[in-house]
Amino acid sequence: DGVDTTHQSTLTPQQSLKTIGSAGSEVEDQLINSADRPVRKNMSLAKSRALEKAKKSIRDVGQENEKDFNIEELYNEKTEEQKSSIAEAIRASVVFQNITDAQRELIYKVMEPMEVKKGQWIIKQGTVGDRFYIVEEGSFEVRILGEDQPDPEGTGGKKVHVYEGSRENHSHPSFGELALMYSAPRAASIIAQTDGRLWALHRFAYKKIVADQGARKGADKILKKIDVFKSFTSEELKDVASYLVEATYVRGDTIITEGEAGDSLYIILPGGSCESVRTNVDGKSTTQGLSENDYFGDEILKGGSEKKYLSTVTATSKSTCLILQKSDVKRVVGSKRKTGTTMA
Repeated sequence: DGVDTTHQSTLTPQQSLKTIGSAGSEVEDQLINSADRPVRKNMSLAKSRALEKAKKSIRDVGQENEKDFNIEELYNEKTEEQKSSIAEAIRASVVFQNITDAQRELIYKVMEPMEVKKGQWIIKQGTVGDRFYIVEEGSFEVRILGEDQPDPEGTGGKKVHVYEGSRENHSHPSFGELALMYSAPRAASIIAQTDGRLWALHRFAYKKIVADQGARKGADKILKKIDVFKSFTSEELKDVASYLVEATYVRGDTIITEGEAGDSLYIILPGGSCESVRTNVDGKSTTQGLSENDYFGDEILKGGSEKKYLSTVTATSKSTCLILQKSDVKRVVGSKRKTGTTMA
C-alpha cells in the first residue's frame, strides 16, 4: 500500500503499525551534524550525555494522550530468536542500559511487529513521531533535506545512510531512541528500499515499563495478601511486582467479564473505583464495591490450562490498575524455584 508522504500521521498510539505511514522517530545526531557522514555504530559521548539528560526529563512527554494509553493492547509473545534480535539491538543504547531483567521481558512483550513494503515511508523529516525502531529484515534509506530546501520530486532529499537488517547475518540496526524520551521534529526521513520487517516500541509503553516505578512500590505487600503468593519470599514478590504495568480505564469500562478466559490479575491504584458482580450458585448476583489497593482476577493464577474469571468488574470512575500477567508469574516461578502451586 502506498503511503501519503505529504501529511503528518494522525494515528493514535493503539492503531496498527502496519499503516503507520509517516509517523516515526529520531535519526542519530551524526546525520544532523554532517549529511555526508554515515551513522556510527558506537554512540558519541555528546549523544550519550544528551540522552541521559533527556532521560531525566522523561516526564516532559505530553500527558493527556498518555493517560489513555492501554499497554495491554500491545502485548504479543516473542520467540527466543526474536528476543535475541531485540536484545542485540538495544544492548548498546543508553536508554536501555539500566533496565532490569523483568523490564527487558516486558519490552520484548510490547515490541510491535511492523511489516513494510518497498517505498514505504517510516519517518518523514519534520514530523513528530513516538516510536523507536529495530530493523529485523530489509534495507532502509536515510534521507535529509537542508534547511528550507524544496523537495519538488518528493524524494526526501539527499541519501546519507542505509540501514541493513538481516536475520541470516544477525544484523539488526536501530533508529529513533530519542523518540522514547520526548517529542521533537524528525531530523531525517527513512524510506524502505525493500520489503522488510521492523520491531517498534512506543514511547508511552517504554515510559510505563521503565520510568513509572513509583506505582509499583509497595505492590509486593498487596501481592502477599493473595493466596497464591503467600508462600513467596520477599525477593520473589519483588520480582513479581517488577512485571506490573499500568492501564487506565474510564467510567463504564468493563475490565474483566465473568465466564471469559483470563490471563491477568488487577490491582486498583489510589483514586480508582470499580464494581464487581458475581453470579452465585442459586443464580442470584452479588455486587461488591472495589477501591484503592483492592485486587481482582486472582482466580486465574490458581491452576488449570484455561482459567475463567468468576466475576464481571466495571470501572465506576476513571481508574488506573496495575496488571500482572499469568505468564510473568510463571516466569518468576520457573527461574526461582519449584513450587507446589500450579500455574499451568
